[in-house]
Amino acid sequence: MLQHILFALARLFIRAVGLLPHRLVLASGAALGRLAFHILHSRRQVALDNLQLIYGDKLEPAARIKMARDNFAHLGGAALEVMYAAGCSIRRQEKLYRLTGEKNLTALLAQGRGGVLFSGHLGNFYIMGMAMAKLCNVKFIFREPSHPLAARIYLWIIKRLGIGVIADNPRNQCAMKCFLHLRSQNILGVLIDQVETGGAYVDFMGKPAGTILGAANMALKMNAPLLPVHCYRQADNVLQVEIMPEFIIRREGRLEDLLIPAVAAMNKVVGDWVFCNPTQWFWGHRRWRRWKK
Repeated sequence: MLQHILFALARLFIRAVGLLPHRLVLASGAALGRLAFHILHSRRQVALDNLQLIYGDKLEPAARIKMARDNFAHLGGAALEVMYAAGCSIRRQEKLYRLTGEKNLTALLAQGRGGVLFSGHLGNFYIMGMAMAKLCNVKFIFREPSHPLAARIYLWIIKRLGIGVIADNPRNQCAMKCFLHLRSQNILGVLIDQVETGGAYVDFMGKPAGTILGAANMALKMNAPLLPVHCYRQADNVLQVEIMPEFIIRREGRLEDLLIPAVAAMNKVVGDWVFCNPTQWFWGHRRWRRWKK
């Protein structure tokens, strides 16, 4: 009974957020993000350590702290913006982003092989997913929150955004659903910039990082084209969603010889995006964490 009440209150809160001005939502979220920077000591330290690892002496300590604080402010604004998008009207949703490169999606779909969309946790990837869902039948691989109430709220939000999803666990069921989705000439979405203990070490922003193999693996096995999609916030607070031209990888040869070069090349694309808008990425994630194989 308590979970039903809390779920109803969460929906009421999200709908109320959807009634606020967008600018106020971003400002409030940014304030919460800056507060989190001061409260979440361990997560703040991860962000600072990652920035030190990648930028080294190119960033003075004060500049590194400012970038991390600005990053937390961005993430707070993006989180509240997702609630805003889930609670507002479709007309207001469509004002959150600008879309370019639709012709690239059209050309890819015309091949009749579906496609694998790859992107990263940059800008506001939920709004990017919402924008893409309005154009094609896309499903993103996602990790469901472990807490039942959090999972229920999360699934309600992404349903409100119109985003199709495939749970990453159990792994065998995830693989089969991805296969069937691609075989039906649809788009499979994968965010490739989080650490993966079952993946492979390849360069990401100049340092080796455990990287997801699934997007490249599916593209190679299914002979599906790769579609990079870049999302970042512009100065006017509107999100730019850029559908890039098909990403070409080598496909002739054995899978085991093709997979790692493809993953490395895709990492290079996403890493370059992060360098262009460093405060809009998720620096608080242990991206360069090592594991024992």
